[in-house]
Amino acid sequence: MSEIKVLDNGNVLVTFPISLRFRSGRRRVIFSENDTLGIDPLVINLARAFRWQELIDSGTYRNTIELAKAIGKDHAFVARTVRLTLLAPEIIHAILAGTLRKSIPMEKLRKEMPARWEDQKKLFGIE
Repeated sequence: MSEIKVLDNGNVLVTFPISLRFRSGRRRVIFSENDTLGIDPLVINLARAFRWQELIDSGTYRNTIELAKAIGKDHAFVARTVRLTLLAPEIIHAILAGTLRKSIPMEKLRKEMPARWEDQKKLFGIE
């Protein structure tokens, strides 16, 4: 069963059942067929952004270019996704709570945002 919870230290723990299967010589992640998941793609991308930023901050990878090569993703995609970590805390909370307007596409969040959190909140209509 999938689950999202906020830990005492403020981190968000997202759990869902998966299994790894090998097909055509490649490892595939298979989600449980009994679980509908229902996790908002925004939440998944936000979790991915913070994980990737953590890998860079810890020195595991020097930058997004090195990280992108290691995980087999396009550098621009990784850089745009990591940029989600710069969103205002209120926007991040709205994403996690599922209250951010559903009409906001992921690509709008990945584009360059104003640096000031107040300007970001105005852009998304968050008080």
